Amino acid sequence: MSWLVAHDVWPGVSADDPPPLRAGEWIQHEGRQAHYTIYDKDGPLGAIWTSYLIDPTSLQRRDLIWIDRLPLPIAPLRTVIDSTFTADGLLDEFSLRLRNAGADVFLHGERFHSSFSFKLQMGRTAEPRLFTLPLADGGTIAAAFHPFAQLQDIHVGQRWRMQVFNPVAALTGVGDRFLPMLVEVTGEEDIVTNAGVTHCLVVEAPNVTAWVDRRGVVHVQETQLPLVGRIRVVRELEFDEEARKEAQRWTFSGTDANPS
Repeated sequence: MSWLVAHDVWPGVSADDPPPLRAGEWIQHEGRQAHYTIYDKDGPLGAIWTSYLIDPTSLQRRDLIWIDRLPLPIAPLRTVIDSTFTADGLLDEFSLRLRNAGADVFLHGERFHSSFSFKLQMGRTAEPRLFTLPLADGGTIAAAFHPFAQLQDIHVGQRWRMQVFNPVAALTGVGDRFLPMLVEVTGEEDIVTNAGVTHCLVVEAPNVTAWVDRRGVVHVQETQLPLVGRIRVVRELEFDEEARKEAQRWTFSGTDANPS
């Protein structure tokens, strides 16, 4: 019983609050835009573009995730995520729009005192589904292809809970749309990145590993996704604006042609 408590119960009970996201020194060094390439064992399969907008009361982040191919007949697909953080760095509002040739999924969530309240709409004519997720099960939300964007002021031994939305489950109906994760900073190591050899903190959760430098920049993350397999997300040195615009302009037959 003591072993069970130490290994299965206590890590969850002792979880910290999620790392806050604030505009700080990392913005000055890394800029307000980031570009990532997504790989699987056969090569590139997509890209992620992240942009930040700062005002006196909040920090807003937009992630555009483009998937060009998958081992499933659901690509190409595009996910646009808008996340708003309070001045204290807490996730306050989350909107996700997922599109491919056969689906148009919209998810919107807002933080309340003890939970996130969500509305999920699968297609324009479907009845929206309303539900809540307790903040105790995850005070931050991310997409499965891009679990971590920026992790500030983290240290070895730190733990927190988060929720990951799995777009593959949303489109195929196989598996859970939301995956709760207990995340832990487990150690430090040097890895080779596009910026050279970089000393990183190692952040781990079930089926996810990320390497984060001391400024909070996520250089590499690896994720094992059901029905997809292992993917690797690598931060690029340059932001490809033309590729981002092309992904934004893409229209899908069978869904609304408006790419916004």
